[in-house]
Amino acid sequence: MAAPAALVVTATVIVIGDLFEGVLVGLALAVAKRAYDTGPMEVGTEDRGAAGVVVRVLGHATLSRLPKLLDALGAWPRDRKVRLEWGGPRHLDHACAAAQEGWAAGRGQALGVSGSVASGLVATSSSTS
Repeated sequence: MAAPAALVVTATVIVIGDLFEGVLVGLALAVAKRAYDTGPMEVGTEDRGAAGVVVRVLGHATLSRLPKLLDALGAWPRDRKVRLEWGGPRHLDHACAAAQEGWAAGRGQALGVSGSVASGLVATSSSTS
């Protein structure tokens, strides 16, 4: 619904004002829509004692949210089993996927991924030793 509205607003500004103003308004609306679409990422942790730690990620996992993800993953000692659950992010970009693989490799753990981002990507890391 937002894309047709942005088109109508842009066309109206072009007709009432001039082409340059219309393009600027259209660009501003596109940037605002993109910022809204890539909303926040929530990272929650649950300590299950001897069973390990569960780190849940919800929302958009993008490059701008990468420090938050790495802080949550790096907060746990290496001797703890950590399960990383992607509880339905709408987008997982290459930087976050590579960071999660690097994190697992740095801990000496295997990383298994099943499902898809749309259906709720679940990634688990379990100790190999």
